[in-house]
Parts: sequence; structure tokens; C-alpha cells
Amino acid sequence: MGKNFPQTQLDDIEPSAVQEIVSSLKQLHDKGRPQSDAEVRQRIDDYFAFCEESSIRPGIESLALSLHISRQTLYRWGNGEDCSRERSEMIRSAKSLIGAFIEQSMLQGKISPPSGIFIMKNWLGYKDTVSIEENLPVEKNKPALTWRELPKLDMEGGTADEF
Repeated sequence: MGKNFPQTQLDDIEPSAVQEIVSSLKQLHDKGRPQSDAEVRQRIDDYFAFCEESSIRPGIESLALSLHISRQTLYRWGNGEDCSRERSEMIRSAKSLIGAFIEQSMLQGKISPPSGIFIMKNWLGYKDTVSIEENLPVEKNKPALTWRELPKLDMEGGTADEF
């Protein structure tokens, strides 16, 4: 396989880096699932503090891991499903912070733009969109013809005026 095959790249990670990352992720995982909104808020604060102090960079998967939930549950909570309004706002705020981190990392040259764009599409719902309406020429609507302006039809020997 070529050098770009993902397994080859994973094999290139130094064992000490693997140990450090796994150890950090295990610490996040071992905290268990918070139950109340107050515990979720504290866990999110602890998560970002942990990211500042460790080799873990803020991301959607590691945020979900720190809350001991799936990525799908994180997205549902962010959309206000199966949780309180307060919890939904906390999740959206945390995702915004992660998005800002990715954006700033790209702008500072720490993440390549294609990688950053890929991450933002997958984690944060960014999309490539083209609005057809914006690209069409603007035409003014003309009023419809009145019945008198319609073409005269020859219906069985008669004209439209006869009907």
C-alpha cells in the first residue's frame, strides 16, 4: 500500500505518543457519565481544562468520551433532543469552542486547510452549498394577460368573442 494509507500513518506514531494519548483518553473515559446539568457543565469545563494541560486537542469525539456518551447522543443533545434546554445550550457552546479552535488552528497554519475543512464538515455540520437563486438573473414578473388580451380562438367556426 502507498504511504497515504491510514494504517501506515497510524504505524508511524511513536509509541511514547500513543501511550500519552491513550492514557489521557482513558482519564477522560474513567470519569463516567454525569447525571445532572450541573455535572455536565462541570465536566465540560474540566474537559477543556484537561485539553489545555494534556496532549489531547479539543474535538467532538473526545468531548463525547469525556461525557461518557456517544457522538450521536452529543449531537442529539446539541439539537435539544432528550435533554434540558440548559444542557442543549452547554453542548452547542462547547461545540462552538471546538469550532473556533479548529478555525484558529487553520488560520495559524497548524492544520492544513483541507484537513480543517474536512473536520469542520464532519464535526460541525459545515457544507459546500451553491444557491441557485443567487446565480439566476433577476427577471421582473409581468402581469398576466386579461381575457380580452388572450388570442382569439376559432372554436367550431366561432370566435372567443362569441362565448
